[in-house]
This record gives sequence, C-alpha cells and structure tokens, in this order.
Amino acid sequence: MNIMVTGANGGYGSYAIDYLKKFAPDANIFGLVRNEAKGVALKEKGINVRIGDFSDKASLIEAFKGIDRLLFVSVSIPGIQKNVVDAAVEDGIKFISYTSIFQPALDRFGLEINHKQTENWINESGIKHVFLRNSWYAELNQAVFDYAQKTGKFAYFADQGKLSFALKREYAEAGARVIVDGYDQEVLNLAGKARSYAEIAVGTEEAVGKDLDIEITTANNFVPTLVAAGISPNWAGVSQTYQEHTLDLDNGEDNADPTEFEKVLGHPLANMEEIARELMSK
Repeated sequence: MNIMVTGANGGYGSYAIDYLKKFAPDANIFGLVRNEAKGVALKEKGINVRIGDFSDKASLIEAFKGIDRLLFVSVSIPGIQKNVVDAAVEDGIKFISYTSIFQPALDRFGLEINHKQTENWINESGIKHVFLRNSWYAELNQAVFDYAQKTGKFAYFADQGKLSFALKREYAEAGARVIVDGYDQEVLNLAGKARSYAEIAVGTEEAVGKDLDIEITTANNFVPTLVAAGISPNWAGVSQTYQEHTLDLDNGEDNADPTEFEKVLGHPLANMEEIARELMSK
C-alpha cells in the first residue's frame, strides 16, 4: 500500500508520518513537500519524498502517481485545494482522508468556507473518503503557557465561554489511524473537550506543581502584558483571537464531544494538566 501525506514537513504532517511508520510498517510512505530542501529531514527518516505544490496541478499529478491513499492535510488558501482533488482523480487515488474543521456550518474565522468547498469537491470526485472535522489545536494558546512558565503567572481575559481543543499530535494520530484503517464513516467529528480559560489556568497550575498568580486582564491589555514579559507578539495575538472567539457564547464550542475522537484513537485524549505540561516543555 502506498500512502501519501501532504504538507509532510509541517507539524501535523510530521506527526502523521511518524504514526504511520508505527501503524503501517509494511506500507510505502510518501511525503509531499514543495521543494527538495523541505524534504531533507523526511529522507533522513526513510520517507519517500515527492515534490508538488497545491497551486500547480501538473506537479500534483506527477507526485500522486502510484499513490493508493492520500492523507490530505488542508491549507487555508482559497481555491487551490481543487487541484489536489482533480489530481487525485486523474491518478486513480482510491481513498482520501481530509483534515476539515469541526462544525463547518458555524463561523470559523472564514476557514469554514474553504473547508466546505473542498468537502464538496471531494464528494463530487467519487473517491471514497473521510472528513476529519478537527477542532482547534491546543498549541494556539502556546503564549499563555510560555507566559506561565516564564513568570509564574497566568493571564487571560476570556472570563466566559469555552474553547474545544486537543494537541496537534492527537489529531495527527487520528489522521494516521484513519488513513491506514479506511473508515466507512464519511464524517468524523474529532472534537477536543471544551474548556474555559479558568479551567486552562487550573490545569496549568497542576502542570507546574504550584499556585500561579492568575491575572484576569482585558482584551486591550492582554497582548502588551505578555509581550512585556518577552512572549512572542504573534503568538500572544493568536491567543487573543481565540479568547475573543471563546467570548462568543454562540460559537458552538459547548457542542464538542470527545467521544468519537477517543474512539478513533483507542485511548483518552490528554487532560488539561498533560496538555499544559507538554506545551511548556517545548
């Protein structure tokens, strides 16, 4: 069996390839990257590297030759993912597992538009498929964990609502399991447990093994507070964006149920203490 992972040098793709080596040791694993330089580390791990770009259908047709199953790791650029689907059809790929988004009927920063469109293209292709409807990555809040580790404080302003998330490696493990097993279920809702920022703060305290100075700040002061402590402005801004989303009590995050996710994994998702500890160790 020939399995390809797109975005193979990215965070999700790298995790997925490591899991595939474990779950399907007899499979031929291929990684799609945009240029030779991005494939060096993969080749060192014994992965077959092919070059292709989502914006260049001809390159994808060449890269997908002989591939049986495609773990299609999505990108946020509108339109270009149709090239992936069209190339998969032309090369006779038999199964696609696509990383979509949880609850695409709701506002997801506009990301839902791209995902719904791509799901439609895959449906129309006639290729057997599974849509992995992932909720958010825990890593999107890396800034608050870095701040806690650096200062002994935990800052947030989302004093209402919840956010559904899990670790990137957990989504990648699920993707690897599905591409190997070939699920008959078309849609898998891979939702992490919904947590408030107060719960995230408590889990972070448990991870560090001591009380933190918990600061409930304002949206205007959140980023400057973290940046003053030496935290990346970009990552602080990402956390701000998701806290603002959390404050939208109609965001659907409370609908998250991790049951299906854990069934695919065959084990529980990491709890909040484990998530915080893992992200603070990076």
